[in-house]
Amino acid sequence: MKWEPAAFSGWYEDLPPWKRRRVWNGLKRQHQKLYIEWKTFRAFALASGLDIDPRSIDMYDPNAVNPPLPDVGCLVSGCPEYFELGEVTEEKLARAASIAMKNGKGVYGGVVSQRLPLVQIFLKKCRNRYTTNGYPFHLVLHFAVGRQSPIEPQLIDDLSKWRDRLVERIRCSPFTCVWLYDDWEKRVLVRLER
Repeated sequence: MKWEPAAFSGWYEDLPPWKRRRVWNGLKRQHQKLYIEWKTFRAFALASGLDIDPRSIDMYDPNAVNPPLPDVGCLVSGCPEYFELGEVTEEKLARAASIAMKNGKGVYGGVVSQRLPLVQIFLKKCRNRYTTNGYPFHLVLHFAVGRQSPIEPQLIDDLSKWRDRLVERIRCSPFTCVWLYDDWEKRVLVRLER
């Protein structure tokens, strides 16, 4: 039986906080990841301005076919489209967040690099191959772990310097469009198209 994050959410979000934590800790890691990706995509769908039918959002198993399906499929203005999610995160800070959560602490910190994690996930995703059946395919790079919202003026400055190289890389990738999305502020920062 396929695990459905939408069905889980309807039940889970109504639980009291103490019970939610117990349920969360009892979930398989793959289901936690799927649920987080589903919530991230739903929020992105609202912020993107795309006409995404929320009832059509389907999360795919990356191991179902080779090359893998993207993370998400849905209807945009009534037509099928795919989305691949990529979390932009400083790995050291992500580890600190994980350790803090396991120890029941809500406070942690560390030095954050903005450029390197963004470039790494962008290049990694652009090198991958996916099964898209010829439908439009978007890459959504999102900032989420540890409230790692980007320093927007620096990000915009970097992107203006790199725009031509980024667009050229997108043209050589399977993606028709790349989005940068701030999951904490629930807003799209940048959209780059081929």
